[in-house]
Amino acid sequence: MVVAEARSGGATHDEIAAKHGITVAALQYHLYKSRGASKRRKSATMLPVRVSGTQTQRVEVELGGGMRVQFAEGCDPAYVAALVAKLR
Repeated sequence: MVVAEARSGGATHDEIAAKHGITVAALQYHLYKSRGASKRRKSATMLPVRVSGTQTQRVEVELGGGMRVQFAEGCDPAYVAALVAKLR
């Protein structure tokens, strides 16, 4: 309520603080904190996401000489490295 009054701009911070029996520093602190809270709320907005299909992405490694190996996305990188090392 006090913060809203201070935001309305009808009186100075000194006048509002004196009217409500608080310090100007306390009023300014709460004004500052309320601005941060509104920014945090805006940045936390979620957007709806729809996933269509269940195709798995493939990753392809070209080993040279026309040899290519495909792996499913999310495959263990250590497995991929070991297999590529053996095939070379």
